[in-house]
Parts: sequence; structure tokens; C-alpha cells
Amino acid sequence: MGLTKIKHPSHSQHYLLLKYPQEPYQCNGCIGLGFGPCYECEHEDCSFYLHEECANAAPSTSHPFSKCSLKFHDKAPQEGERYCDACGEDVSGFVYQCKHKNPHDFHPRCLKLPRTLTTEDGLMLQLRKKLPSKCLYCGSRETANRIQGWCYVSSSDQYCYHIACVKNMILEKWRKGYFIQDGNVKASYLALQTFNPSREIVLPSGKSSSKAKQIWSTAKTVIMLIISALFGEPTTLISVLVQHLLSS
Repeated sequence: MGLTKIKHPSHSQHYLLLKYPQEPYQCNGCIGLGFGPCYECEHEDCSFYLHEECANAAPSTSHPFSKCSLKFHDKAPQEGERYCDACGEDVSGFVYQCKHKNPHDFHPRCLKLPRTLTTEDGLMLQLRKKLPSKCLYCGSRETANRIQGWCYVSSSDQYCYHIACVKNMILEKWRKGYFIQDGNVKASYLALQTFNPSREIVLPSGKSSSKAKQIWSTAKTVIMLIISALFGEPTTLISVLVQHLLSS
């Protein structure tokens, strides 16, 4: 956990306080969605937020998936559309970039993704640079942006998910108003009643109903574990989504 009060060059006029919002927010650094702890401007009328990873971004860093050092930029030096090579989302703000002629881009938060995740039942997921087989969400080896994208894969290779796919699942619901930003948890839960996750995931064909049910149950648990890794500690609203996703 970082300092509880900081000054940041991207918002130098005010102090930023470490807080735990009960509603989703948009990071003013990487322009990505956030649910967990963040640094928020001490002035309530400012509405300025930074992910912890964005607020504490070092001038340079490294990652096992990148062969060279990564340099931090407030904005990608190159013009035109750029995508994070980890999650596939647009690079619109804070970014780490390598020095190659055709450089790779990474959101600060993506570089901090845990290398392993473990379910309560002991199923281990590993962060990988590319999929060993098709993603169970989209049914493809590539993301919608036609990049390989990082992924989480179970030790048996049975459960494989693009980070991009799981992230997009949440972002789409956020854009459609599934997370109501007025503190109304009841209204948020009612909105989620129309979300049927069984339509969102491609399951292997040719399985018996009991086997398919078991795979589906484990798949939901895996997805929620990845969501927690992507967006941070669950708040009230994300907890509502978790409960709804894991309900039978």
C-alpha cells in the first residue's frame, strides 16, 4: 500500500488522497476504468482520480514478457491509434513503451498483473504472453484488435482467457450503465438482472450436461478471479456483479 497523501505532476495544484471509492471511476492517468483503491483529489469538485499503479509509476521498468527496458510516458510519443499489448485496450494516456522501431505499449496497471492466480479449489492460473489454444470467451487466439494479448491459462490449459476479453466484458457493462454511479446498490443489482453471463462465454462442444455444468461453474470462478486481478479489490458494486455472475 502506498502513501495516503501525495502530490502528482499531472495534478500539481492539489494533493491526492488514497481512498476506496464505492463506485467505478475513470483514471485520469491511463484513462482506464477502476474499481479498487485509488488516489483522488482532496477537493470533491475536482473529480480527479489515479490508479495506484499510475500514481506510483516509475520512470522506467521491466517485465519478463518484454526483452528490453520500458520507459514511462504521459502519452505515447507516436501519433495514431495504439493499443496495450497486454490487454488490447486503447492507449490514451499513461503508458510504458519499449525502444523498438515498432514499440510495444503497456498500461502501468497491466504490468502489475499477478503472474499466478489460485482459486479456492486450488486451480492455478498462469499469466502468459500468448494462448496455447483458443480463448473460451471469444473462441479465437487473437483479440478484437488482432493482437495476441496476454492471457490467464489454467495449469491443464483447459481454461484460457484473454485479458482483453474479460476486461471488455466489464467495460461493455459499464458503458451500458450496469454500474450506476449514484450509490444505489439496489438499482445496480436490478440492472444486473438482465446480464446473462452464459451468453458471454463459449464452452467446449460435445460435453455431457453434467460436465458442461461443472466446466461452466469453474469458468465463472476463473473469470471473477481475473476480474479482481484486473480491477483491484472488489467494492460494493463489483461485489454485486460477482454474486450475480456466480449465482446458479
